[in-house]
Amino acid sequence: TKVFLYADAQGIDGFIKAAEAAGSPHIVLLSTSSLTRENAENNPIAQMHVAVESRLQASALPWTFLRPGTFATNTLQWAPAIRATGTVKAPYPQAHASAIHETDIADIAVRAFTEPGHQGQAYLLSGPESVTQQEQIECLSEATGRPIRLEEVSPEEYRATLSRWGGDNFIDQLLEYLAMWDGKPMPVCPAYTELTGKKGRTYAQWAVDHAADFRPVG
Repeated sequence: TKVFLYADAQGIDGFIKAAEAAGSPHIVLLSTSSLTRENAENNPIAQMHVAVESRLQASALPWTFLRPGTFATNTLQWAPAIRATGTVKAPYPQAHASAIHETDIADIAVRAFTEPGHQGQAYLLSGPESVTQQEQIECLSEATGRPIRLEEVSPEEYRATLSRWGGDNFIDQLLEYLAMWDGKPMPVCPAYTELTGKKGRTYAQWAVDHAADFRPVG
């Protein structure tokens, strides 16, 4: 009767057909806030999610869209370097993100599934505060109990590091995103507090929850 769905456009038409035949379960879709931003039509990540949202909206299925921004878990890409050297090499140390804890996304998904009134709604989600990359590093240092340093490198140097995480489109979007929010606080979305009555989990809390991922093994 209920499905939590990731927005992969491949196979979405077959999925919708099967879901409608199975009784039209309520779909809670993990989408993205990037499709609401300016120039979303030029953003391949946004367009992947638009393709799925539009097909669900045209279907007979009840739906709820969760549109989080930056995931705090994205900073797990720093974990190998932190474990090995205690140093992260990245551009734009003052670039901001209102990164969201994955548990906050899960909280809203559970509410969408278990409470009335969420069908046909799209929720923009973010963390409760905007923090810079430098501040994120400081949170990780505090959580792990060891010094961690952010060494600024050029975007071109960072591109080589990111090649293990995704293709050129992904890397282009990430570097553009960092440049856009360099020295500029990112807006915070109120939906989590409005829906739960609680403040969302901070990046500092995320760092505590994931401290083991950043500590040397052994």
